[in-house]
Amino acid sequence: MADYLAINWEKTGLTGVEGHIGVSGVSVKRTFQIPWPEQLHPEKDPVSAGSWLKNEFSRLKLTAKQILISFPRHDTTIRLLEIPEVPLEEVPEIVHLQTATRSSVPLNQLMLDYLLLPAREGKVTREVLVASIAKQTHNQAVKTFQSIGLEVTATGISSINNAVWVTHCKPAVMDGPALIVNLVGTNLELTLVHQRQILFTSSSTLGSIEPAIVDQTIHTEINRFLLSRSSQLGGDKISQIVLIGGREECAALLVERLQCAVEVINPLQQEHYSQEPSEEVASPGVLAGPLGILYSLQQKQLEIVDFLHPHKADEKPDRRKLQIGLGLAGTALILLTALYLTHRSVLDLDEQIADRQKIQRDLDELLKRGQPTLESVALIQKWENSNPKTLKVLQEVDTTLPGTDRIYLSELDVNRSASQSSLSRLRAIGNAKEDLDARDLNQQLSKNNFRVHPKRSTNKTYDAEYPVPFEIDAEKLPPRSEVIQPVVTAKQNGN
Repeated sequence: MADYLAINWEKTGLTGVEGHIGVSGVSVKRTFQIPWPEQLHPEKDPVSAGSWLKNEFSRLKLTAKQILISFPRHDTTIRLLEIPEVPLEEVPEIVHLQTATRSSVPLNQLMLDYLLLPAREGKVTREVLVASIAKQTHNQAVKTFQSIGLEVTATGISSINNAVWVTHCKPAVMDGPALIVNLVGTNLELTLVHQRQILFTSSSTLGSIEPAIVDQTIHTEINRFLLSRSSQLGGDKISQIVLIGGREECAALLVERLQCAVEVINPLQQEHYSQEPSEEVASPGVLAGPLGILYSLQQKQLEIVDFLHPHKADEKPDRRKLQIGLGLAGTALILLTALYLTHRSVLDLDEQIADRQKIQRDLDELLKRGQPTLESVALIQKWENSNPKTLKVLQEVDTTLPGTDRIYLSELDVNRSASQSSLSRLRAIGNAKEDLDARDLNQQLSKNNFRVHPKRSTNKTYDAEYPVPFEIDAEKLPPRSEVIQPVVTAKQNGN
């Protein structure tokens, strides 16, 4: 996926490895070592030092564009602080506050990162391993590479990176408690690990390079270190010591004195290099830090320090935008719902209007079809209203006639009378069983307030069953006024 140059940044020069991180893992190509010239040192002029370093990379055919920097432990400061048991998002602020009270250097002049250690049973506080480096030292290294167009991807501490590399080589060691010892020149780096967690790390300088004296000094420094870390170990003893690049004689001395397993591992022999490692690397342990920071990018098995990307509290999500978005979405939903309901209401009303219009059309059609009947009814009603007396005459005639078993009428004509003495003029032509039936009809009309005019019949209709033809000419007279009889009071005799 990418090529890297993992470098141990010393004031005297650079030592590192060229490696590649791919899908299958880490592959180490080769090692290199470049001493700084006195006249071109990053502390004096990072840009000039970078220009010179570019030529050295070109000479060594180092083409990777991404840089990983592992600073020596003695160039950094590590403190073990105790903080109250607080939520994780509050840890960075408390760490900065407590570091500010302990450090003699202002925080704005330091690069800072921390490792939060596991909670310990029975304690109401948490231990935090706080690492810092002078911002000037850090920036000089970064600017040196940036001045020649290279990208610094991560920066860490060699003693912590040593533990990462050991985790890759000897995974079981990290269950611990174990001590990782790395001798680089005259600097001794000690790192205490337990349950895959770095508990503390320190650095000391050896005053001699004599092998026997160095071995004895290493034993003394280990005893001093373990005594100072006894509270963290909680009475547990070291189960194993990993000696990076050390002598077998030193390992035998430590086994005898400390009564624990000691294993020597060499970065030049432990890794598989594409190119034969350079014999110029005097202290093989110097490569453990660069190898560790390289492996930390491929698989994170330990929490490490990275000054470029320090631990921070998880940023609380800005819920204002979410709330605004939800509010807008809610408003939009309400509007859409209102529009939908309005649209549905309009559709329902349109359907109701269409239904009413259809009913109206059906009624109009029904009325149109019944219009002739209505007109006829209206005419009849008008006629009835205009001829109330004539109708009454017809009704009376109907009740007067004896029935068709004796007579029947072939013609009947009722008209308003022109005279003021009668109401209507009745003329009829018919046939009767006997002549007496016709005379009885005239008598009945007379009894019902008709004035009958005798008339000779001109009816020539012959009917064998009704052989007597007749005609009627009568007038309907107004109702007779009642004659009021005077009351005669009989006189009594003697009054």
